[in-house]
Amino acid sequence: MIVGKMMKKLILVTLMLMIIPIATADQFTIDVETAYTDPYPVEPGQNFILSLQVTNKGNEKVDTVYIELDSSYPFTVLEDSRKSVSNLGGGGNKIIEFNLFIDSSAVSTVYEVPVKIIYGSLSTSIQNIKIRVQGTPQFEILDVKTNEINPGDRESLNIQFQNVGTGTAKRMTATFTSSSDVITPIFSGGSVYISEFKAGEKNWIKFDIIVDQDADYGVYTGTILLKYNDESGSNHTSTYNIGVLVSGEPHFDVIKSEINAGNGELEIELINSGTAKGVAIKAELWVNDKLFDTDYITQVNIDKKSIIKFNIPVKETTGVVKLSFKGADNKEYTQEENIAWKSISSKSGLLILFIAVIAIFVIWKKPYKKLKWFKKKK
Repeated sequence: MIVGKMMKKLILVTLMLMIIPIATADQFTIDVETAYTDPYPVEPGQNFILSLQVTNKGNEKVDTVYIELDSSYPFTVLEDSRKSVSNLGGGGNKIIEFNLFIDSSAVSTVYEVPVKIIYGSLSTSIQNIKIRVQGTPQFEILDVKTNEINPGDRESLNIQFQNVGTGTAKRMTATFTSSSDVITPIFSGGSVYISEFKAGEKNWIKFDIIVDQDADYGVYTGTILLKYNDESGSNHTSTYNIGVLVSGEPHFDVIKSEINAGNGELEIELINSGTAKGVAIKAELWVNDKLFDTDYITQVNIDKKSIIKFNIPVKETTGVVKLSFKGADNKEYTQEENIAWKSISSKSGLLILFIAVIAIFVIWKKPYKKLKWFKKKK
């Protein structure tokens, strides 16, 4: 009987010893997880707030629990990496916050950060909390390059973009649209596809354009539209305005050169066959390598004509016209054209002489007798 009672007591003590650790474990089961980040998702190169939810999954109150972040690249804790939670009742939870910084070189992914949980005298555990990092693409125009564009030209419009954001752009489409009908993309040359454009990367985007033959000098505006997805698949759109300079160059052709017997001048008819208007035109007539006469024209537009006039050189029928003028962009140009003309024929000379004689005769026969000064002389 005595042995039986002792055995019962031993079994009871053993059962009690087995129950105590289980109860103790239930009392202090602390769980930590990410409550939220501000902002969300976290963007590389930025400060952010990490909020952790500390939960007592046990059945008894915990007086003090210490939560310690074991931060490493790309994260940096900006203040004390250890925080405390007090009076956390069974089944209860509390929120604690840490201020962190994430390096600008961090890639977009979900990071696991170790968290050390300390409570009681020796009770310590380590859990991993998750932080989602996602960069945002952002673009700037660094440069715009073209060759000199003249009316009628087919050229490449080269735009250098840089992704100054923190994320990769995917499935990007760049589209060029002109605000004027005189500049138009050539077929598919107005749209360019780029599969991936990484953060910090620079790329030249080339558009093929054609300029109308009748385009005037000036800067024509255009728009570049970028459409792309970020790493989460969200759509983004960015618009950029650019200017395209159409310059052109004036050039003159001599249509004809002839003597105008009526006004006694050598007239030279010019046409502006270039791609820009000519202004401040100075025309010099050189005969036998000597400057003979000069004339001026204010401006001549594209495909328009004008006449320069000189005194008639004696006995000469050839010469050189030297032109100096400016384009619409104020650039200076010079041009020389050899010219020839027919001298006044003997018949024409006799005709001019005959007209002069008739004019003198008419004036002489005019009734001067009615004039006072004539009467006084009589």
